[in-house]
Amino acid sequence: MENEREDRRDRLGREAFVTLYVVGTRFEEQLDEICRDEGISHPQYSVLWVVCLTDEDTGVPMRALADGLLHRAADATRLVDRLVVNGLVTRSPSADDRRVVLVQPTARGREVFEVTTQRIKDLHRQQFGHLTLAEMQEITRLLNKAFWSSVPADASGPTLSLSTRNVTLEP
Repeated sequence: MENEREDRRDRLGREAFVTLYVVGTRFEEQLDEICRDEGISHPQYSVLWVVCLTDEDTGVPMRALADGLLHRAADATRLVDRLVVNGLVTRSPSADDRRVVLVQPTARGREVFEVTTQRIKDLHRQQFGHLTLAEMQEITRLLNKAFWSSVPADASGPTLSLSTRNVTLEP
């Protein structure tokens, strides 16, 4: 069998994937360590992130929360249960529709969120501080381009839009 040279696009695609995978795994390990130090898991932090950044005074509906998690948590209820047990969130039925369960952060939950978030911001400054703003924008643009080009055109589902003060879940 003749030894064929690998196509350059295939090789670069593989190298990009491996680099992204290794960097992503290392960065996630660092994030997991911060969360562990604060007594929560990374998926639990994601729940706190959504409930602490929402503008809704009444809480986040459980379904919207499950749809908005960064992790593909099959069991958002289990994550919320652990946060309730640890006194970081409360869960209550909606006054408008008792079938809807609302999740709200407690004062302690907000405190854990704030401390963890500051540590994560510091980590991101360490991870990306040597890059210019333009380079960070370009990385984000290219990763979004790679991701969204691989999503089927007919794929649907909620998207998560973030700002510094609110979280909006949009269909």
